[in-house]
Amino acid sequence: MHYTIQISQRLKKLIRSLHQVQFRDQNDLFLAEGLTLARELLVSDFVAELIVIKDSPSSDVIEVVDIFADQGIPIYSAPKHQFDQMCNTKTPQGILTVVNKRDSNVIANEPFIALDGISDPGNVGTILRTADWFGFQQVILGRNCADQYNPKVVRASMGSIFRQQIIHNAELPDFIKDNFKKFRLYGASLDGDKALKKLRAPAKYGLIFGSETHGISANLKQMIDSLFRIEGIGKSDSINVAIAAGISLYHFSKSS
Repeated sequence: MHYTIQISQRLKKLIRSLHQVQFRDQNDLFLAEGLTLARELLVSDFVAELIVIKDSPSSDVIEVVDIFADQGIPIYSAPKHQFDQMCNTKTPQGILTVVNKRDSNVIANEPFIALDGISDPGNVGTILRTADWFGFQQVILGRNCADQYNPKVVRASMGSIFRQQIIHNAELPDFIKDNFKKFRLYGASLDGDKALKKLRAPAKYGLIFGSETHGISANLKQMIDSLFRIEGIGKSDSINVAIAAGISLYHFSKSS
């Protein structure tokens, strides 16, 4: 692999800094770890800034890296111990991609999902992945949500963030009022007055999910047309928000 460059101390420092939101914002860059994300990136409209691979890469890594190299993307190599220090996962797959952020835009007249105060990156990433599976390509993240470029969110999304329009740091009530006029709003809530199974999706709608601890915030709740509940038959008092979102997204995708 004659095209690889030995990684510098300055570049290692930059990559490690991208685990923190302030440096991702400052540099307009984020990290995507592993082969799956590298492959998804190749078929997306996101642009790689550079690639770092572990010394003595596998044939699968070489195959992917060759494509990036043909596109003129710089390829750096690092010894195992240095590579592991740059990664967030316990067992990194030998390839780390530094990616340029991309602006997202509202998709007019398309359903959307809004996440309100969901701070756990694993939940946010899982919801993005599930939304992608059920055909929802527009996701609005409120100010108190985990950043979509958090490495854990990116990893949990399994590449879905490369296909979706995701808008973060929005003041949800104002943003929804300004961009989704005449949309019917549905919110998942333990005290919802309607059962999910009885709802049918209109042409224009949005689904809102709040945090497991606080639920949907009061000012946003006032805007919702229907609060719905997911009925269960067991003794648990609640379900994980990512699971609730998956059940809801399945239902609405089949009832539209």
